[in-house]
Amino acid sequence: MKKYYYLLLFALMISATAQAQADWITKKLDGKILVKFPTQPEKVVVRGIDTYTSKGKDSIVYTLGVADLKALAQLDSAMLDTLKDNPQFAQGIKIGMAQNKTNYTFGDISVSKWNTYACYTLSAIENTNKTRMQAKIILIGSKIYTLTCQVPGKLVTTKNEVFLNSAELVR
Repeated sequence: MKKYYYLLLFALMISATAQAQADWITKKLDGKILVKFPTQPEKVVVRGIDTYTSKGKDSIVYTLGVADLKALAQLDSAMLDTLKDNPQFAQGIKIGMAQNKTNYTFGDISVSKWNTYACYTLSAIENTNKTRMQAKIILIGSKIYTLTCQVPGKLVTTKNEVFLNSAELVR
């Protein structure tokens, strides 16, 4: 009997995740990737970085930042290609994020591949209200796409994973 209960629970979790993603809005960004948001994101441009933000009814904040490192830091795709797998480069990304989120404690940053492109993942916890932040950073050419999800401290959800894993390469 327990086996059937767990199977039913698993099926409900899968269908809830699939339903949540099916209702989401797909945003096409500069012809390179698609990302799904739970609501229509608002776009803001600050210092050459396009930022798309969407806030769910459950107070989860979904953000996607798009920056051209060639324009911002004179790092073209050839230069980035030599740096992208370097642990010090990944640490530089983490340090840059930590400088903007001074009240957060950051965990380790990991380097992997996303559709053959360099991908960095990390998480952090806000020190006062315990908001959990997860980030997935994708480097395509000289563009860096930073998906972040901020989940209120006591909220248990899989929507953050739905968002972070929703990025698709435009073919």
